[in-house]
Amino acid sequence: MKRKKISEPVKRKLWASSSGYCCNPSCHKELIPIFENGTITSIDELAHIIAQKEKGARGKDELPLSQRDEFENLIVLCPSCHTIVDKNPQTFTVDVLKKWKKDYENSIKNLMSSPVFHNREEARNALFPLLEENKAIFDMYGPYSENATNKQMDAEVMWYRLSLQNIIPNNRKIESILGNNQHLMTDKERRVFNLFKLHRDGFEYNKISGDVNPAVPLFPKDLNNMFL
Repeated sequence: MKRKKISEPVKRKLWASSSGYCCNPSCHKELIPIFENGTITSIDELAHIIAQKEKGARGKDELPLSQRDEFENLIVLCPSCHTIVDKNPQTFTVDVLKKWKKDYENSIKNLMSSPVFHNREEARNALFPLLEENKAIFDMYGPYSENATNKQMDAEVMWYRLSLQNIIPNNRKIESILGNNQHLMTDKERRVFNLFKLHRDGFEYNKISGDVNPAVPLFPKDLNNMFL
């Protein structure tokens, strides 16, 4: 049977589950700079628990070849850790890597979880600084900024870097705040939240993968008025 390629939804889920860090508990290296400097060009490079082929690391396993590019058999590792675990499969077994992945995903969920607020003012106070920072970056270096017109190359570099370092983490925090406080939203605000989730996912994947999809929805401007 011909082996499947890693699908786009699996790549997105894999990246989101790692929040852009190596899942080795002794490492946790941030991967965004590694993508930025070209050391890694695609999330396809990161990393199989059971190898894609039987001759690869941990490849002699009952898991069918057709299932080896699915989310459950993939783990995000930096290039160094990827090399180490594949050269030492007796030490870094399937069970070890699966535990790394599970423990890391649980830690990210705990870290990114936001409090449940009692009123709209509290929620707004948590949300506002993140929205303001994202807007400042977009206004200064985004595709429609004055810098993008007059200093295109410099602006593109800054927009890409700050998107990875600031906007993407901020967007995740915004989604967490909104998701945990939907009880404070109006029906209209819930619709805006759903649009933002689509934007957040598409924006993030476009920046990380480099495969720009023009169908990704724009940032919903009504989000700036959330909880007012």
